[in-house]
Amino acid sequence: MTKGTRYRLLVGILVCALIVVAALGGSFVRGLVVGLLGTFVLLGGGLAILTRRARKGLGSRLKPPPLPTGRWDYVMEAVDLTGAPVAFADFAGKVLVLNFWATWCAPCVAEMPALERLHEATSDMGVRFACVTREAAAAVRPFVSARGLGLPVFLMADDPPECFRSRAIPATFILDRSGRVAMRHFGAAAWDDGAVVDFVRGLARGPE
Repeated sequence: MTKGTRYRLLVGILVCALIVVAALGGSFVRGLVVGLLGTFVLLGGGLAILTRRARKGLGSRLKPPPLPTGRWDYVMEAVDLTGAPVAFADFAGKVLVLNFWATWCAPCVAEMPALERLHEATSDMGVRFACVTREAAAAVRPFVSARGLGLPVFLMADDPPECFRSRAIPATFILDRSGRVAMRHFGAAAWDDGAVVDFVRGLARGPE
């Protein structure tokens, strides 16, 4: 039995009880019962109206939950640490973990080991990684060398595509094999968490 049904049943019982009391009692009792009954009905009706209005107001403010949005055409100008142009079109058809970072960004540096472990945990599935920064090669090369980073690091000379623009770094986007943004996250994260690893491997595996 729903709450609405229970409420209507309770109201019906109370109304019947009040009518019986009014019929059996004297004029004073009947007047008192009728007054109480009228007050009860008015209060109940007013409450029902206010409840409906409140629900309608809340419903009008509800928004759908965020869903993956954006699709990349694999067009972005960047070079690797040797200065060779990067052909992002080569990533088409593969799951791609795209990370925007900087050497001076402490959260970016803190999450790099977790990204490397995610890379290791998904390497057998052909998942691709790209860590992109707008810094100069003179700052990035010694940083990568000193820390022995094994992730692919690229240098971007211009603004990223619209679907990747963010005011914060690190900014990480996981694209499925069609280039659709399946996950995006701003800030450092435990990318080697089991749930994330399973999610990325599931994208790479595709539909059964």
